[in-house]
Amino acid sequence: MRRLRRLQLQARLAWMWLFVGEPKHPKRDRQLAGGSADPLGRVDRRIEQLRDMQWVLRENEARYRNLLDTQADIIVRRQADGRISFANTAFCRTFGIDAEHSIGTIFEPVVLDREQPASPAGDIASARRFSELVETLAGPRWFAWEEHRVPAIDGRLLDAQLIGRDVTDARLAAAELAKARDQAEAANRAKSRFLAAMSHEIRTPMNGILGMSGLLMDTPLSQEQRTYLRAVDQSAKTLLALIDEILDFSKIEAGKLTLQSEPFSLDGSIQSAVELLAPSAHEKGLEVAWTFDPDLPSMVIGDEARVRQILLNLVGNAVKFTERGGILVSVVKGSVNSRVQIAVKDTGPGIDASALPTLFSEFEQLESRIGRRQDGTGLGLAISKRLARAMGGDIDVVSAPARGATFTVDLELPAAPDAQSYGATLPALQEPRLHRAALIMDRLIERRALGGVLKAANVIVDELDEVDALARIESAAAAGSPIDLVVVDVDEDAALAGAFLACARRHAPHLNVRGIVLIGAMARGGLRNFRSQGFDSYLVRPIRPQSLLAQLGAQWIENRLDEGVDAAGRGAMFEQSSLGAPKRRVLLAEDNPINALLASSVLQKVNCITRIVSDGRQAVEAVKATAGNPSERFDIVLMDVHMPELDGLEAARQIRQLGRSVHVPPIVALTANAFPEDRASCLEAGMSDYLAKPFERSDLERVLARWCAAGASAVDASAPADEATPASNVAA
Repeated sequence: MRRLRRLQLQARLAWMWLFVGEPKHPKRDRQLAGGSADPLGRVDRRIEQLRDMQWVLRENEARYRNLLDTQADIIVRRQADGRISFANTAFCRTFGIDAEHSIGTIFEPVVLDREQPASPAGDIASARRFSELVETLAGPRWFAWEEHRVPAIDGRLLDAQLIGRDVTDARLAAAELAKARDQAEAANRAKSRFLAAMSHEIRTPMNGILGMSGLLMDTPLSQEQRTYLRAVDQSAKTLLALIDEILDFSKIEAGKLTLQSEPFSLDGSIQSAVELLAPSAHEKGLEVAWTFDPDLPSMVIGDEARVRQILLNLVGNAVKFTERGGILVSVVKGSVNSRVQIAVKDTGPGIDASALPTLFSEFEQLESRIGRRQDGTGLGLAISKRLARAMGGDIDVVSAPARGATFTVDLELPAAPDAQSYGATLPALQEPRLHRAALIMDRLIERRALGGVLKAANVIVDELDEVDALARIESAAAAGSPIDLVVVDVDEDAALAGAFLACARRHAPHLNVRGIVLIGAMARGGLRNFRSQGFDSYLVRPIRPQSLLAQLGAQWIENRLDEGVDAAGRGAMFEQSSLGAPKRRVLLAEDNPINALLASSVLQKVNCITRIVSDGRQAVEAVKATAGNPSERFDIVLMDVHMPELDGLEAARQIRQLGRSVHVPPIVALTANAFPEDRASCLEAGMSDYLAKPFERSDLERVLARWCAAGASAVDASAPADEATPASNVAA
């Protein structure tokens, strides 16, 4: 447009030059005056020059006109009074006007809809962008306009130049995309609601199945009945694990996975996961052991539940696919201080190299090699890898057929503030001299793990077979470093084990030679024979490093064979009588009669007086009725979330609003919903804790012990709900 305006100015100057005369050139004028100048020839030359300039102007104008007419965008220029001074072919074709007769006329398309401009029009440097739905020959079309203010030819006024692009198809595509996105989000929300509902509906009867089977186990049963009941219990737990995997996968797919960032004991998480799976491994005759780098921090920052979930998946797979040998879990420092590596090594059949690329894919199972002997969804490894990546890490595997597999988890777990090293938290050896231990075991994996623990504590370790054990004990004494700790497995012959201990004591009469028996959690039948041979302590497999080292310290807590508590205080594994404790009053709000019967039966066994109500409104009235009657106050309220009349969340809010005129007990949610947002909803409603169904008797006992303890029975009704600390058994 600027070039066209310049050409128009040149044409005007040419006409002025023709009729007014060309500029004065003194030198040229003197030359003409000195010769025979022809005035007519000079005019002819000027006319010829003018024609040449006109031809150039017309050629340039046609060129730039063609350039603008071939544009797909519509271009129009209006004077200050709104008259069209230029319009390209696209503009005329779009609105059905004649190009030649449009110049000098006022034409405005019919505007059906308009969007506000993104920026206001101002001076010559400003541009205004807006969109309009206008009526065209092809029907209503959306145009994205860009308006500029440019100087007119005379330079005194500003013309409005508009460039418009048809964006109708792009807007339709964007609308379709937004509609598809909304539909996908709606479908995703519907899927989440469906999964939450199905989780609740499935977990509710599962709670009854597992709870009633647990109660039935406590009654007199024949061996055949007990076998059948264990099968029912195991099948129900397997189904529950499958449900949890599907829920976790759906949360990851929906992008709803949230990770916690709180201090926790990594050693404690490893220990609890290994101990949970140890009975399954021992039933198959497998060894299970773990080692922990003493230089690692005792407390780290991260999501304990998710770390534990990864470990349970990996160790569970190792137990599932390993038929002989065992599993070793090793925890060491990563490449930098904030990283931790957890390696799970098994002696299973191994994995073929062709299967490794798809090992962590969803729904993948190694069916060809194992002949579909194992059940599952094929989601465990996929979920574990995604969880590890969400925590800034990853999972790798090294394996070969017939050589086992090693899964290594690398995680970002920085040390908690003021955290000590794990080694500093272990029981200290009080005596200055080095101890010397004889590990007489045929379980190589556990033996090497225990040997590593003792060596880290500066204990001299002899890992022995029963064949050469006596000779090594004698040679150690002869070398001036006698054995003062004999560790044997319960599977060994008691008389032979007694011979080993007697030999060590005979060659070190000046030392307090200890004898320790290693047993399974459910195996105590042979302890009497070992006691008669002089062994005075036992440890429950899998062996905790703290328990073993505590046996060597001067202040260790003795775990006598005639007592029921081991060196690590593991008497909590066995039932403790609460008959001497005062009865606790519990309000149970549960509309499902089976679950109400189950919970009340468990509460009765743990010395509680239970009142059962079937909806939230009755629960509120029951708490309100205790006003002014301290003997009727409840120590705790167990509140189901989904109930008729008034749900558990609203009931909890109303109980918290009762004020100081009534005793407000702790409120614990009982719900089959397993999503993190469900836990958050319970805490926001004023509940103190969250217990996911199905729950074990031990879970309920921990909740009662925590919230019914002295000083914890009453909740300040004015305290915000988020001050309550959730229990450790909250379902992930």
